[in-house]
Amino acid sequence: MKNSFRRRQCGQTAIMFTVGSVVLFGMLGLVTDIGWAYYRKEAAQAAAQAAAGAAVKAAFATSGGTIVCGANNVVCQSETACPASVTGYGTTNIDKACLYAAANGFATAGRQKVTLETGTGSVNGITVTYYAKARVSEGIPQLFSAVLGNNLLSLTARSSVGYIPASGGGCIYVLSPTGVSMTMNGNTALNTGCGVYVNSNDPGALTMSGNNASITATGGSKVNVVGGVNYGPNPANISPAPVTGVTSPGDPLAGMDPPTDGTCLGGVTVNNNQTTNIGPGTYCGDINVKGGGTLNLSPGVYIIKGSTTGGLSVAGQGAISGAGVTLIFETGTVNFAGGANSSLSAPASGTWQGILMYQERTNTQTASLVGGASQLTNGILYFPSAALNYTGGSSGNSQSATIVSNTLSLVGNSFIQASSTSPYLNTVSGVVVVE
Repeated sequence: MKNSFRRRQCGQTAIMFTVGSVVLFGMLGLVTDIGWAYYRKEAAQAAAQAAAGAAVKAAFATSGGTIVCGANNVVCQSETACPASVTGYGTTNIDKACLYAAANGFATAGRQKVTLETGTGSVNGITVTYYAKARVSEGIPQLFSAVLGNNLLSLTARSSVGYIPASGGGCIYVLSPTGVSMTMNGNTALNTGCGVYVNSNDPGALTMSGNNASITATGGSKVNVVGGVNYGPNPANISPAPVTGVTSPGDPLAGMDPPTDGTCLGGVTVNNNQTTNIGPGTYCGDINVKGGGTLNLSPGVYIIKGSTTGGLSVAGQGAISGAGVTLIFETGTVNFAGGANSSLSAPASGTWQGILMYQERTNTQTASLVGGASQLTNGILYFPSAALNYTGGSSGNSQSATIVSNTLSLVGNSFIQASSTSPYLNTVSGVVVVE
């Protein structure tokens, strides 16, 4: 009887040991397989980045900064799998990308697949002249953890690479890709120490009317135009001669997002002979400075949610001033009339360093900064989806500004001595990993 009991105990121990061993080895196998999967994931990521980078570098090597689909063995395609093998060194930039993926241990064969998407325009919100998206996938057989029923683990890695052309340090960027986008009419002059970029491909992208319209770029800066120039009656009025047929640098602040609204404050009206001081916040109404009125802004961010015909306006002989300020136009826009006095400068540090005015990309209301010689605006003036009428500065001040607008009309004499500085300005160029 006693021996029988002992035999039953031994049998139970054996069963428990067997069951426990399965779980133990399963957990050990799972840890081992996770480590192997992590290693293969890193290898796949390296292969994806190598393939995407090779596609863009090969396109640039055969084409330079002007990359055109279908020319110089540059391929633009929707997501397509690499062939199982490529002969020799390959012919197209896609061939070379597939060879780089294979050199890193991944090809379209068996449990592996390598795909490439390429094209021109933009990728992940960043303007590029050419991009490549590589995706690498692999099915990994499970070893020890197969005891738990996991026979195959699928992993995917991807990378996006683009070519960003050098901006050349311009301080005026006119973004519209088509049409007559920058105009000067009559007795107007632009003096700039940091250059101009006009991104339109139109033959008259930059159009000047009248004998006295002129552009003078100093300090080695240039006037760059993707399309052509309509000089008007006096072709000698651009110095140095503009460079046409350039590659568009795109929006130099494409990666900058607007802030979040705060608690709504009301609108503000400053009447004649009145001085008003206000602080940063979200103003759900128009801010109007009438002739003879003065508005002083404390440092900080001002979000303006004005009416469709309003926003921030300063009438002739009105005045506005503020150091270390950023004006965000969510709705409404800015309107400084001729004779308006402004002395505004952007923050020198912090999240909005260098940003003086920012009109949201969904806001297409036409902005006017035509204060003339009494208009001093140091900082970035960002109106990417809007037309901007501009006249500002004088030869006697040291205004540093960067203008970014969809279209630009110069309606008087303007002086910009240097570009403003901000970490948001696109100073990166060349082949860049964007994902």
